[in-house]
Amino acid sequence: MRRTPLLCLLLCSSFAVMAVACDPEESDGGGSGGGSSATLIIDPVALPDAVEGAAYSEALTATGSAGPFNWALVAGNLPPGLTLDLASVADTTNLSGTPTMPGAFSFTVIVTDGLLAGARSYNMNVQSATTGGLTITTGTLPGAVVLQPYSAQLQASGAAGPLTWSITGGVLPVGVAMDAAGLVSGSATVTGNWPVTITVDDGAATASRAFTLNVAGVTGNAQLEQQLRQLIAAENIAPMNQPPAPPAAQVELGRLLFFDKELSGNRDVACATCHHPTLGTGDKLNLSVGVGGTGGIGPGRDHPAKVFIARNAQPVLNVAQITEMFWDKRIGIPPPAPGQPPAPPGTPVQTPEGPMSLSPLAAQSLFPLTDLIEMRGTGHSLDGLNNTDYRLALVSRLAQFPAYTQRFDVAFGPGNMNVNNMASAIAAWEASQTFTNSAWDRYLRGDSAAMTDPQKRGAQVFFGRGNCDGCHNGPQLSNFSTHNLGIPQFGPGKGNGTSGREDFGFENTTGNAANRYQFRVPPLRNVAFTAPYMHNGAFETLDEVLIHYRDKAASSSAYTGANMTQAADLAPTLLPVAPMTQNLSPAFLNVPGNLTPNELADLKAFLEALTDPAAINRTQEIPQSVPSGLPVDR
Repeated sequence: MRRTPLLCLLLCSSFAVMAVACDPEESDGGGSGGGSSATLIIDPVALPDAVEGAAYSEALTATGSAGPFNWALVAGNLPPGLTLDLASVADTTNLSGTPTMPGAFSFTVIVTDGLLAGARSYNMNVQSATTGGLTITTGTLPGAVVLQPYSAQLQASGAAGPLTWSITGGVLPVGVAMDAAGLVSGSATVTGNWPVTITVDDGAATASRAFTLNVAGVTGNAQLEQQLRQLIAAENIAPMNQPPAPPAAQVELGRLLFFDKELSGNRDVACATCHHPTLGTGDKLNLSVGVGGTGGIGPGRDHPAKVFIARNAQPVLNVAQITEMFWDKRIGIPPPAPGQPPAPPGTPVQTPEGPMSLSPLAAQSLFPLTDLIEMRGTGHSLDGLNNTDYRLALVSRLAQFPAYTQRFDVAFGPGNMNVNNMASAIAAWEASQTFTNSAWDRYLRGDSAAMTDPQKRGAQVFFGRGNCDGCHNGPQLSNFSTHNLGIPQFGPGKGNGTSGREDFGFENTTGNAANRYQFRVPPLRNVAFTAPYMHNGAFETLDEVLIHYRDKAASSSAYTGANMTQAADLAPTLLPVAPMTQNLSPAFLNVPGNLTPNELADLKAFLEALTDPAAINRTQEIPQSVPSGLPVDR
């Protein structure tokens, strides 16, 4: 039997994919159950559903080698309450436990024998425990066809009263909605497999079931298809690849830290308060509310003294490979000059506190912790400490909880509970939130039916006449440059200008007045679900953004802020726009001002095709509890 070289194995096994098969001549993909002497095969192909609160046990078996084996969880999350026996060196390992949360979960298991490797991705449903006899009897949702009418009525039995249906995880396809009577209807505009958890309530009990609504594509206009393929080839456009999966123990530790309010001075906010997985890993606010906030999370969150963070909370999606962080790029490793190689591994990250020996993503996680209005606050026992000592004190807080010390030992080795590893664990969870299966990715991988004709026309405008790819290019659809787009300013600002309420953006990082009002180009992946937009959340919809790019200074001058979620508090703080419109970035001005309504509609359709259905409303990421015992934002 010809064996895969070990180096190739190690390269392949670092990725979360459906299967690992490095030998180009002897690969069957590993995830189809077929045979290949160069790949281990994991069975079963699919896992049966589990039930919340009921014992569960299933065996996973590797074939293709005599072992011994090494099992690992390399991506995704197991349902809370279930564990995979990673200590097994046999050809079988067990997934067992008692699920504590209903929903749809996805994860990837890899097995190696030192030379060969195989992996399989699973989508697993945990049904809710039924009470009072209420049961969802609809087993599956019928498939849909893109741009065609769709309708499906959900059914339940054992109801003690009128039924109310709601979505409690995942999301239905763009263009499809469910009403309170359980009617799922509309016309899907984006292809793909859309996981969604639906709950029914009869006033006395609830029941949930996880579904996947598959939206199939259709054959489009052949001439349009040829034109777009030629454009993609000419521009060398490629899909986004899945980055190496962080170690599972670090991801799980980071997930708990991300949701634990122990990391705030007054124990009243967590990272997840402003970056919540049910809200696109943002908060749906124009300007976030940190310490002292009331009203929970999301659009209802407020502050009794109207204290707002100066900038919009960016999504924590697909951030693993971003090297310059924050709207003003004050943390990161600058890109190489043209023709120069990228910075070597281990290059220190530049920060406002000097170089740090961390990844940019890990270094970024340390700064909200010390911001007075984001997480630190005042009036607690850690007041007066400098940033370094404050972070050390937070680690000392965590050390009071045995569950944290144990998890740090497992994730980083005994005796390595420190600030850098706290930051690295948070970054590991954030890096795990990478999703590379949008309709656009599937189209770039060769599935011509993954995109509709309007989306294909939108791509032509985006990469052609619209000049959008002048800044929004590369795998993330951002080159992370900075630009002044004439965005009206409001809110508390960053202490700039004569009023002290302006935000000079990138100038605050460089000290160069030429960078005034410039902000980092945001990535566009999952953009349809991560509103509001711009550095201060000035625009609530993609339509507003597209019109601003077309109309430019006129859009800035006409802006009132009346459409903002927080309009009542923020619109009265609107500043004159003349300073922002006097030095607009050339790349912004290169976007033509005569894009037609049809072109704008097609552009919006293309932006919607950048959504990976698995990235949205990920309730499965919310832990049932955290080691500190503090309440978890839900």
